[in-house]
Amino acid sequence: MQEDLDTARLRGRPVRDGDGPFLAALFGAPEVGAWTQAEAAPWTPARAAAEARAFAAHWTAHRFGLRVWSDAQGPAALAGLQFCVIGGLPAVEAAFAVRPDRQRRGLAREAMTAALEEAPQIAARLHAATRPENAAAEALLRRLGFARVAEGPPRVWRRAA
Repeated sequence: MQEDLDTARLRGRPVRDGDGPFLAALFGAPEVGAWTQAEAAPWTPARAAAEARAFAAHWTAHRFGLRVWSDAQGPAALAGLQFCVIGGLPAVEAAFAVRPDRQRRGLAREAMTAALEEAPQIAARLHAATRPENAAAEALLRRLGFARVAEGPPRVWRRAA
């Protein structure tokens, strides 16, 4: 798997151990955290540092995972594919989150389109999970070819790689 990916406006690179501050800012923003956190625990600097280490370790172990996507202004999003558990079952999840000040510009679609090009090398089927009230994420998943297969919460989405 190629580590760095480039699109027309973005450069994606694997999450690194030192990305905790970016993750804390991203998931600590109410506009992002409200949709992505299964539990109400805040993204403290310690939690964000631990998650960055875990995401980096995923890359080391599996040679794919989440990427930090940057535009001309700096880090803008976290997106990619990762092993996870959805509905009690193992899955390869398509996941994305964009900084509030960079939302509604098509960056999630651009990053996920690039990440999904690698999917056939990773898994036959991909999953995603959303909260029912996250209409923007659900619209993007539909545009990316996902279909809702379970109501939830969370709602579960699936597509062939």
